[in-house]
Amino acid sequence: MIATIADAGATASLKAAGAKAGDAFDMEIGGRADESAGDPVRIQGTVSAAGEGYGQFWVCVRFGRNNVLILSTYLVQVMEPFSLKALVPDIGAFDVMAIKSRVHFRRGFDDNGFAKTILLVEPDEPFLGTTRLDKLPYKNVDLAQFYPYGNPAFLEQSS
Repeated sequence: MIATIADAGATASLKAAGAKAGDAFDMEIGGRADESAGDPVRIQGTVSAAGEGYGQFWVCVRFGRNNVLILSTYLVQVMEPFSLKALVPDIGAFDVMAIKSRVHFRRGFDDNGFAKTILLVEPDEPFLGTTRLDKLPYKNVDLAQFYPYGNPAFLEQSS
């Protein structure tokens, strides 16, 4: 399961077409947010669910060998697996779940024992939400003046 790929153009197109469960799906999705998103990827499969919720249009696509892709209009941080059950009722049937979340997933996937193994990955390029803040293209800030990248002078406060 891949939850989620944000693609406002794809979800708008599917919503306008009246996408519903059982419809064939053949689109290039993703790769539009920033450089780190990579190129769009063509997915061919079948829509298993589609609808409005939480201020956006969602589409679930089953493809390949029992894979599911959840498309969202906007970027989403999946914080716990059971929030996806409305879209994918058989949430526990997947051997692997790929989610995009920096740290918010820990309680919902790790602390409760849902995930047997967690692999953390990050693209080489700087990206929205990166932990490597020194890799972003700052234009109006001198990083040398800020911890932990420089050696800023801290003002001491007296009591």
